[in-house]
Amino acid sequence: MKRKVVYFLIIIIIIIVSVFTFLKRQELSNYKEKGNKLVEMIYEFKKINFRLPNSVSEVKTDIEMGEGPYYEKINDTTFIVFFNIGFDDKIIFNSNSKRWK
Repeated sequence: MKRKVVYFLIIIIIIIVSVFTFLKRQELSNYKEKGNKLVEMIYEFKKINFRLPNSVSEVKTDIEMGEGPYYEKINDTTFIVFFNIGFDDKIIFNSNSKRWK
């Protein structure tokens, strides 16, 4: 009887962890998809204007508040796009590496 309860609890824990992991990956994928749209807009702006935008308002008219995406121009050739997740967690796209971290 005790073994059945232990096995049942282990299965429940595995299911909960699996669902949590799946949802976290799905959320991360959604952030990256939304951020990639902004990254494309920034590169298109740069292609047309031969410079990076000074702020996201030069690229995007429907600025949303909250998690992001946010844009920050680092210098004339480098920028980041990021999302604030929670209190101190961020997902960041760096134009130098062209990757999300």
